[in-house]
Amino acid sequence: LTPLTEYTDRIIVRLKDEPASSKRQAMSQSKAQSLSAKAGAHLLPVRAAGEQTQIVRLTHPMPLADVQKITEKLQQDPTVLYAEPDRRKHAQATPTDPRYAQQWYLFESMGGINAPSAWDITTGSSSIVVAVIDTGVIRTNPDLQSRLLQGYDFIGSDNDLTRSDGDSGTLFATANDGNGRDNDPSDPGNWIAVGEAGVSPFEDCTQPEDSSWHGTHVTGILGAAANNGFGIAGIDWNARILPIRALGKCGGYTSDIMDAARWAAGITVPGVPNNPTPAHVINLSLGGSGSCSAFEQGTINQILSTTNVRAIVTSAGNGGGSASNKSPGNCANVINVGATDRDGNLPAYSNRGLAVAISAPGGNDNTSSFNGSGIISTSNCGETSPILSAAACSNAGDQLATGSPYIAFFFVGTSAATPQVSGAVSLMLAVNPTLSASDIYFILRGAARAFPGGSNCSPSLCGAGILDVSAAVREAARRQGGINAPTSDGDGGGGGGGGCVTGGGVADISLPLLALGALLGRRRRGKRA
Repeated sequence: LTPLTEYTDRIIVRLKDEPASSKRQAMSQSKAQSLSAKAGAHLLPVRAAGEQTQIVRLTHPMPLADVQKITEKLQQDPTVLYAEPDRRKHAQATPTDPRYAQQWYLFESMGGINAPSAWDITTGSSSIVVAVIDTGVIRTNPDLQSRLLQGYDFIGSDNDLTRSDGDSGTLFATANDGNGRDNDPSDPGNWIAVGEAGVSPFEDCTQPEDSSWHGTHVTGILGAAANNGFGIAGIDWNARILPIRALGKCGGYTSDIMDAARWAAGITVPGVPNNPTPAHVINLSLGGSGSCSAFEQGTINQILSTTNVRAIVTSAGNGGGSASNKSPGNCANVINVGATDRDGNLPAYSNRGLAVAISAPGGNDNTSSFNGSGIISTSNCGETSPILSAAACSNAGDQLATGSPYIAFFFVGTSAATPQVSGAVSLMLAVNPTLSASDIYFILRGAARAFPGGSNCSPSLCGAGILDVSAAVREAARRQGGINAPTSDGDGGGGGGGGCVTGGGVADISLPLLALGALLGRRRRGKRA
């Protein structure tokens, strides 16, 4: 990894005029002495380096910023065309995971987020905790199991709902695990059977659908283990992940989700043991229709007033309409994430507008391109309950490793874009744990890449630009005083956009926002988006 403070002991000097006989020889001692006097530092000749160019060295390595000051003095010499530090380069921290080549969203110059350059600075810190509030997680997945904290399940009973058969017994249809709130956030599956579609308590889910393994997919994008010879690489390789289950069959209640968020922040929730590992970042790849309610906004404000949470990252939604109509992404003080496709365009599914703070890759619209241009991440081959035996999987071609039931899904949606921003925030906190929520918001937006030429995105539709993880991490480290680097490695920030909207109204049901899913080589029933 590139050290946070770069050093060099060499300078490249391009001279305006040089005798032909000297072009293959090191700079003369007299010339070196003359330049030393101008630079205010002792320069020693090393060798010639091509036409009119010389390499000189200092007596000892110095921080890059100090060497830069020396080169600025050298450039005041009338015989010097330019001078620059001879910077060290380092092998980029490219992971060896077998499916990394399919993770275009991490590294492609057009639509990617510039993650490899960020990994040259940091791959994360185990002192940072990221909470994923979602459908739960399959804890045994080899790409996730070493990263997971205990977590909690916040889905209770459905006894307050009216059952079509009049049964007054305890009902855990939404939870689908036979019990209420407990310390097991494992995902039992959220499938909707033919006989359940449109029937209480699933009135909002009118079509049968397979289990999505949504929380497992989101968690993999954020933090799948890297260089373990299995599956994919997450954005943060070291942060601890706090899995919290608040979405079950046909989604989950706002009250459960907000309880989960407060618990993640270390705030006491009645009837639930306190969280021993409060989160620094909360990922909410979910949403529901309506304005930001007073309850949601109050909870968000309470969470951000703690000393723990520095960012609440939300999905803008997949309806292709205004992001101001989806909560909690339209609440104030969150980082609301829209989606772009592989070419940096605004896909038809992504919500848009001034409530979007920043965009990140969510994949292409066309279902035929999911396998090449969707967002690949961890999942499971079970259509209903999770399958833990490879022998029971019918889609062996999608297995992440031989003899494994853990497969690679390609999804598209703002849910897949959101954990990329959460991962970027956790890397920023790894190099600068003093960042405030406001610091993080403005660094992310200021470091964002401008939308590529020809893109139909603009700041008024897609936020400040496309997430640039490297530029954001470098700026976070620069503010800590730990790195000498520009604020952006790439095309520069996009500028403009952003903003959040608050308002009344209550969104009772919140659903995962992965717009569409396609399992390699396998058809699935319709999925609730």
